[in-house]
Amino acid sequence: MISISKLFKRNKNKQDEESTIIWKSSDQSNSQEENVEENVTSLYNIPISPKAIQGEGTIITVQCAKHGDGATTVAANIAASLAKGNPEKVALVDLDGYGSVRSRFGLLASECLINILDWEDVQGVRDMAMAMYSHTSGVVLVPGVIHYDHIKKVSPDLIFKTLTILKNNFDVIVLDCPPLGQANNTWTAAIVSDIVLSILKPDRTSIDHYPENKSYANRLGCGERYITVLNQSAIPGGIRSADLLNNKELDIGIAAVLPYSVNVNEENNRRKLICHSKPKDQFSQAINELVSELIS
Repeated sequence: MISISKLFKRNKNKQDEESTIIWKSSDQSNSQEENVEENVTSLYNIPISPKAIQGEGTIITVQCAKHGDGATTVAANIAASLAKGNPEKVALVDLDGYGSVRSRFGLLASECLINILDWEDVQGVRDMAMAMYSHTSGVVLVPGVIHYDHIKKVSPDLIFKTLTILKNNFDVIVLDCPPLGQANNTWTAAIVSDIVLSILKPDRTSIDHYPENKSYANRLGCGERYITVLNQSAIPGGIRSADLLNNKELDIGIAAVLPYSVNVNEENNRRKLICHSKPKDQFSQAINELVSELIS
């Protein structure tokens, strides 16, 4: 397995393989058609770099090659692990529509009406409290929408606005997102994130979807910040980790491995975060190690 720091360097060298494709027109000059340089933060008034959003906070997008690979579980436990030593300074935002964050934290739509659309009325720090929920884990939550037909209202403009305010008031902002390329929410989040985690499950469909997920990230200009995490390693019936790690043919470049643990599903069903409820579990320990690598 390669270290995360080495992965950043390797990904940087691969950026020439695929060019950034967003917001270009055919009538632009040759100089405008070249790859966006590192010091450019916005294009046509649209943020295209983490530096485009001012603030000291670190934004982490957590997405996966396909739904069901465990992005929500990983995102929730990363946030909870960070909040152990830094309560109320870690935010978890559900950008997966009517997502699973509510279920993980016990905030059913019938009982908690707070949702991301409340941020339409947030203009600054004084308004944030009405649009967030402070969980007992120490994580501050921005839950997803409360009805399916509200999903389309979560626009890129709303996401950029929300992240701009959060980045100035939280140390870490974790974003739970659908697969990259399948929704506006994810590309919007990814292009301004300091880290883009791709959660990969050791099954055939996930591996088949992975190359396009990675390629799309490169074309968005996120390749340097794209980190692959193998989730549920050694799950019964899954592809062996040894067949995926350092496999030149697949060229996945796994930076971290999260082991399969039956306790994860058990704690999810109890609406508990395993890194808090079972800190000695092998999954919890792997999450803590991943967090230490990401925020160092």
